Parts: sequence; C-alpha cells; structure tokens
Amino acid sequence: MEQLVVVKWSGPYKLESIHKQEKAFSTGIYAIYRRYGNKESLLYIGKTERSIAQRIKEHEKDWLYHIKGQILIRVGTLVYSANNRFSAKRLNDVEALLITSHCPPENTSCAVYYRGRFNLKIINIGRRGLIDKQVSAEDLVWA
Repeated sequence: MEQLVVVKWSGPYKLESIHKQEKAFSTGIYAIYRRYGNKESLLYIGKTERSIAQRIKEHEKDWLYHIKGQILIRVGTLVYSANNRFSAKRLNDVEALLITSHCPPENTSCAVYYRGRFNLKIINIGRRGLIDKQVSAEDLVWA
C-alpha cells in the first residue's frame, strides 16, 4: 500500500530574516537555495525536529557563511490526514527521498542511495521552488 505524504512549502525567506517568520519556529523539512544573478539553485534539503530557525543558524556557522549570492529558505510542513500523525521515521524518509531525487550539492547523506520506505510518494504543494511537484520511491532506479 502506498504511503502518501503531502508537503506544503512556504517562502522563500531571506536568510537574514528567517528568524522573523512564524513558520521557521516549526519542525519539518526545509530547503536552502542560492540566488546568484538571475539564477536560483537548490543547495541543501534538511529536516529537523527542533525549530527550523535554530537549524538554519547552525548551517550559517558551519557552511552558509562562505556561499556567494543571496541565501533563500523554503519551509516544508508535512500535512497529515486524519489517520496519520507525526513520526520521526516518516520525516526521515521524506528528507531522504527528496535528497536522493534532487541531489543538492551540499547534502552528503542520502545523495546516492535511498534507504527509506519503498512505497513512499511525496506530493509537494505551495511555493516549492525547484522541488518536483511529485516524487516517488518507485520512480528511483533500484540497483
């Protein structure tokens, strides 16, 4: 049976003002983009069970400080149906499938292999930027 997850994206928010956004104090998925000139590129996809603002601050200290261009953040909220609720495993699988499908250059884990649920399908709605509208584990090439 297919496991369907809907991710509702908001943003983009500028790095310097992310801490002013109400969505940034939630948990979930986030995507870090770089706008350089007229081109926008996806740099990183992450997840956190803490606040997204706190996790972004850690990225600033670790590696974002050396990226040229404007840094933009999109926040993804997992939308649950009446019979579903939060699970750390589901959050991990959503992050892993998004990373494996999009191969952001700053992600190191899940960049080559997806080890999550085989029957997972993600529908991305809202302001998703460069993230595909639909991603499915079944669409991956399984070796």
